[in-house]
Amino acid sequence: MQNDRLYVFDADDRRATSDIFNPDLIIDSFPLVESSNFHKLPGSGGYLLIDPSAGRNRFGAVADWVGGGAGAIKLETELSYVQSFKSANDGGMFEQIITAYSDQPIGVPGDVENNDYRLAATLGVNLRRYKETPGFAQVLAPAEDHYFLTDPINVPNTGARKQLAVHWGFKPGMQPVKWVIGPAITELAQDPSLGGADLYGAMKRGIESWNDVFGYPVFSVSLAGPNDSFADDHVNYVIIDTDPSAGYAYADWRQNPNTGEIRGASVYFSAAFFSPFPDDPTVGPNGIRKPGAAKPKLPTLVWQDQHDTAPCVMFRPETNQLTGAVKLEKYIQHVMAHEVGHTLGLRHNFKGSLMPPTSSVMEYNDVDASLAQPTPASYDTSAIHYLYGMNPALPAQPFCTDDATLYDPNCVRFDPGTPTPLDDYQIPFYQLVTSLILDGSIPAYLTDLYLSFYGTELVGYARTGTPAESTAAWNALLDGVRAPIADPAHGPGADAISAWLYREVFLQPTGSIQDPITNPSVLAAAATDAKGILLNVDNVRSFETRRIVVDALKRAQNLDSYLALSAVRDGLTAALAAGGMSVSETALTRDLLARINAAISPYFE
Repeated sequence: MQNDRLYVFDADDRRATSDIFNPDLIIDSFPLVESSNFHKLPGSGGYLLIDPSAGRNRFGAVADWVGGGAGAIKLETELSYVQSFKSANDGGMFEQIITAYSDQPIGVPGDVENNDYRLAATLGVNLRRYKETPGFAQVLAPAEDHYFLTDPINVPNTGARKQLAVHWGFKPGMQPVKWVIGPAITELAQDPSLGGADLYGAMKRGIESWNDVFGYPVFSVSLAGPNDSFADDHVNYVIIDTDPSAGYAYADWRQNPNTGEIRGASVYFSAAFFSPFPDDPTVGPNGIRKPGAAKPKLPTLVWQDQHDTAPCVMFRPETNQLTGAVKLEKYIQHVMAHEVGHTLGLRHNFKGSLMPPTSSVMEYNDVDASLAQPTPASYDTSAIHYLYGMNPALPAQPFCTDDATLYDPNCVRFDPGTPTPLDDYQIPFYQLVTSLILDGSIPAYLTDLYLSFYGTELVGYARTGTPAESTAAWNALLDGVRAPIADPAHGPGADAISAWLYREVFLQPTGSIQDPITNPSVLAAAATDAKGILLNVDNVRSFETRRIVVDALKRAQNLDSYLALSAVRDGLTAALAAGGMSVSETALTRDLLARINAAISPYFE
C-alpha cells in the first residue's frame, strides 16, 4: 500500500533465480476508499476498502481463437464499472464491464459491435486467498510428454530450471470437486430431432466416469443454478453455447504456476456437437435390437441316444444396434470425458487407435471408436495412476501427442482403430480415392483438392516411416499410376496424380509431416518412376506434369535423381533426332530438354 492505493503484484516464484534476485511485477493498483459505514462494521480494522473499477484498467484482447500469434492486442479503456459482487469464505468476486478500442481491427463478422476497432466485454475478477491442498505432491515432468506442464521454473541458486506436471490435489476420502453444467443443455435437449437423448445425463456420465479411474469419487455433477457463473473462480463450469457456429469443444483450467496444482477448470461445449445420429436399421423405438432370424441350431455328437441340454450357450451380441439418441448420448459422453481428461492434466494420445477400438479417450477417435469407448480406457487409467501417485510406472500403451504428428506417420488424428494402420487403412483408403480419379468419378482437375485431404498421411509414411513402411507407402502411392499404365483411358487421372505426388513430396508439401525422404530405396524408386513419366512411355503424360517432375528431381539432390535426369536427357535427344513429332510436340520437347539441361548443369548445389 502506498499513496492511498493498494498495489497488486505478480510475485511469481518461477522468475526468482537466487535469494537476492526475486522480481515483483505490478499488475494493478486500486484507490483506497474512506467510508464511515464500512468502518462501523465489526472487524473492519483488519480490512481495506478499495474501488476495483478505478484500477489501472489495462486490458488486452486475443486476436485469434487459439490465443496464439504475436500476443494480446493492447486496449485503451473507455468505460469501466463493476457489478455482481459476491463474497466467498476466502475472498470475493465481481464482474467488470468495459468498453475499449485498439489501434488494429479486433472484430469478426457478425459481432454486435460494428466497429472493428472497438469492443465491449465482461470480465470475471476473483480475489481469493490461496491455500495449497494438504498433502499435494509436485510431479516433475517425465521423459515422455504425457502431461501438461507448468512454464519453466527457475531453481534458485542453482542456475537450473524445471517443469512440473499439472494436476489436482486429489486423495481418497476427499470431498468431490463439483462441476456444474450450463442450464442451456436442457433447452437443447428439447429438440425433437435428437430423439429424446439425455444430453445432461451423457455429460454427467462423461465427467463422473473418471471416478472409476481413481477408484474413489473425485467429481460430482449438477445442473448450474441461477447464482452459478462461469466467471466465478470457485466454480467448475461446463459452458453450453447454443450457437453451433464455433463447432468445437475445449478445456481450460487454473493452476498454481509455482507448483502445478490445478485449482479449478472449465469446459466450453458448442451446440454443434448436439446433432442427430441416425438409428441403426434393426433398432426398435425403445433402443432394443429388433428380433432377427432365429439363432442357428448347434450340431453336436452324442453317444447312442444319450442327450442333454448344454448348460450355457452364449452367442456374440449384435454390434452397432443403437438408436440415434443412444449414439448421441455415447458420443457426448466420450467428448466430455476427453475434455475433462485435459483438466486432469492429460494431453492428447493420438496412438490410442493402435489398440482397437481405442486405448484412450484422449485420442481424436472416429465416431465408431467414440461410441464403443465412451469412458476412459487402459491408457487413460495408466496415465492418471502415474500422475496422481498411484503407480510409479509411466503408461506402457502406445503414445504420441500433438508435436509428434509432424514427424511420426502413426501419430494421426481421427484414424480408425487398428494396430497396423498403414496396411489396414492408409493404403486401402488412398487407393480407393485414386481409383475414383482414374475412372473419372472424381474429375482429374480436382485431384489436388482430394489428395491434399486424403493422400498426405500416406506420403508421411514414405517420408519418415520405417524402411518397410516407407517402401510400401511409395509403392502404393503410384500403384495404378506408374508408367506405363495398363489402361490408356486412365491417362488423365494418372497424369494428375503423378503431378500431385512429385509436387507434394519434393516441391510444395502440404501435409503435417514435411521431412524429406531419407530411405535410399524409396529415393531410387522415385527417380526410376520419374524416368517413365519424363519419357512419356505410355503417351498420357502432359508436358506440365513432366516439367513438375524435372523440378522435383532437381530439388531431390541425390545421385539417383541426377542419373535419371541424365538418362532422360539422352532419351529425349535421341527422340528429337529420330523425328516423327508434330511441330508443337517438337517445340515442347525442346523446352523440356532445356529445362533438364539447366537442372543438371550443374545438378548438385
